[in-house]
Amino acid sequence: MYCVIQEIETKKANNNGHPKELISKFMEMSMNGKDISHYYYGYSQERFDRPIKKAYKVSIHMSYRENGKVRKNQYVLCTVRYYDIADGWFTIYDYCERKITALCKQLKIDEVTIYDIVDAKINPLIESIQNEFEMTEEFKASQEHSRITTIYAAKKTEFNAKYGYSDYTYDQIYDVFGNLMNKEKLEEIKAAHKYRKEYEEKSRSYQEKSYSNYSKFFSDSSGSYFASNHSNHGDGDKETLKQFYRVLSKKFHPDSNPDKDTSKEMKLLNTLKTEWGL
Repeated sequence: MYCVIQEIETKKANNNGHPKELISKFMEMSMNGKDISHYYYGYSQERFDRPIKKAYKVSIHMSYRENGKVRKNQYVLCTVRYYDIADGWFTIYDYCERKITALCKQLKIDEVTIYDIVDAKINPLIESIQNEFEMTEEFKASQEHSRITTIYAAKKTEFNAKYGYSDYTYDQIYDVFGNLMNKEKLEEIKAAHKYRKEYEEKSRSYQEKSYSNYSKFFSDSSGSYFASNHSNHGDGDKETLKQFYRVLSKKFHPDSNPDKDTSKEMKLLNTLKTEWGL
């Protein structure tokens, strides 16, 4: 079993060449009464010529003997055009999967075997065609267009993150090539951004100052309250205070005063217990 790749001539030229130019365009547009006219990009209608009329028929061949004679079976997997390989569209999984699956069922063999055989044969061809295509003006122009649009997308994302936008604002100011098209709009946005930052800084400073004053006020005016959580009594004093607490709590406990409301006394006594640190 082996793979054969046969080069064949196609009848028609491939007219799907990459556009020759990347173009900046302007669109007048409004939404809810707001002017959102902006720049966008497109491509020229003129495309690169693709003069190579080649395709490749990929097939599996099997030889066997019958009645003393060598016979051969051929199973065509797919036919792929030159520029499908050049553009990187071709993979044997996308183009040949259905045929390979059917063939493996028919011959009762593992699919991995077929894929390995085809890969070994076609990968050098793919590498050769793509290396050849990378030398063309079409490929170089396509790569440059991709580079420009990638930088454009990155700058737009950075602008939106910095100034807090997610609409056409960047495209109202810059075109796809990064050219400044609306200086007045940019200055307006920068001024608004500066004002917002200053306002946020003043608000933050005011909140911090207010909190500081608030804390100082309670620290000064309620120092005795905060100090009450931390007893200054020594261990000896605490033992005496515990005795006071036990005597007084027994005296004012509700069980000892069934006919009298002693809740105020107990509340005061429990407050003292906390202040004493018992």
